[in-house]
Amino acid sequence: MSSPAKTTTQASASASAEIKNLRNAVQAMDGLAQDGFAEISAIAKLALAMLEHPDGYRHPERIAQALRTIWGKADDMENCISGEAERVGCNYVDESKMRRYAAQAEARGAA
Repeated sequence: MSSPAKTTTQASASASAEIKNLRNAVQAMDGLAQDGFAEISAIAKLALAMLEHPDGYRHPERIAQALRTIWGKADDMENCISGEAERVGCNYVDESKMRRYAAQAEARGAA
């Protein structure tokens, strides 16, 4: 049988390891967010600046590409940040969205 002091020490070590793991996840998410949002901001500023010149209107595909790049970066960041949160058991789950998916799947199965 474990002594109370040993059990307390084990619990403290476990809590300390969990805190370290959570800190690492938060730092990783902060780095992802800072880099990703800076990239999105830079691309958006360039796209807006392009609209201040006639060339921006002559080549709308360039603006479209910038928007697709922003979209892709935002999706990548969402996945990376969510993955970090999930890794430490702290990911957000939208329960309403999950119910909608379940209802949609049920409706498709009944059709």
